[in-house]
Amino acid sequence: MADVARIAGVSRSTVSYVLSGARPISPETRERILHAMADLGYTPNLLAQGLAGKRTGIVSLIFPVGEHGMNTTEFEYVQGAAEQARADGYHLLLWPINAEDVGEIQRVVAQGLVDGIVLMEVRSVDKRIPILAETGVPFTMIGRPTAAEGLAFVDADFEAMGELAVAHLAALGHTKIGLVTHSQESLDAGYGPMVRSRDAVAASAARHGIGVRLFPALSTLAGGREVFDQILATAPTTTGIVAVNEAATVGLLGAADNHGWKVPRDLSIVAINTSAGAAERTMPALTTATADPRAMGRQAAQFLSRRLKGEDAAGLQALAAPVLTVRNSTAAPRTNLP
Repeated sequence: MADVARIAGVSRSTVSYVLSGARPISPETRERILHAMADLGYTPNLLAQGLAGKRTGIVSLIFPVGEHGMNTTEFEYVQGAAEQARADGYHLLLWPINAEDVGEIQRVVAQGLVDGIVLMEVRSVDKRIPILAETGVPFTMIGRPTAAEGLAFVDADFEAMGELAVAHLAALGHTKIGLVTHSQESLDAGYGPMVRSRDAVAASAARHGIGVRLFPALSTLAGGREVFDQILATAPTTTGIVAVNEAATVGLLGAADNHGWKVPRDLSIVAINTSAGAAERTMPALTTATADPRAMGRQAAQFLSRRLKGEDAAGLQALAAPVLTVRNSTAAPRTNLP
């Protein structure tokens, strides 16, 4: 540390403050110190710092992998959070703790392994939230429960997202649409994005006077193929789909093609809460109504940094506005309906 201080032209305590985040340091000074560390190949012992200063310089993003693993959009949330945490002087640790395993969360906090937590995959009523509140560890969320008063969060505006998707299909002339979500179990468990998507699309469809049918699906390619079979068997006049299940959407596209249905000639698809990176990997590229997941991840990590500096959680709440991006998966409905 002495060599870093000498090369950067600062005191050892200033180097220590940059490493610990205990005091604010100007961006110019911080940059000189980081360059000196890089030149010397200096790697601080973060756990030793934690023992000495009651801080580790590590924050955790808790992501329950669940039934569907981590898709492209969810990775972009993590990527944005990691970038912002690093810019704020923290290392971000991804911790795949099951949403039901509150005991593991308590152990992580009790052992002093992390300074703060970003919570993902938030449920409408999430038992992890009161546990974290009781521990006193600063935390923020990507997503929010139904009762979010006094909590720090960044979430997508699902009401606006559902309206963009349904209004787009309605303007093209679609009158019978389906909504593909994650599994019924995820809906029953109150998984926030699914519940909000379901309610938002239903409300928007009612406003536009069009019918919508719910198709819960496993977050797998097979789940998407099963949904297409359901459409053929129970709702063959469906001409539009709003999808909030990345893996199932890919499976649905493949099944439709295998049955001679072309997207968008025979079936239009709008993906919500799906990043551009994910939407542009399919054939055809998907029309989306979504907020920027990477930017949301960055904002959540920034909120956590501010919580770690003592800011009140109630003032750190944001809804990210979605944008409709029309690609090649939507068009006017087919005219030769069964």
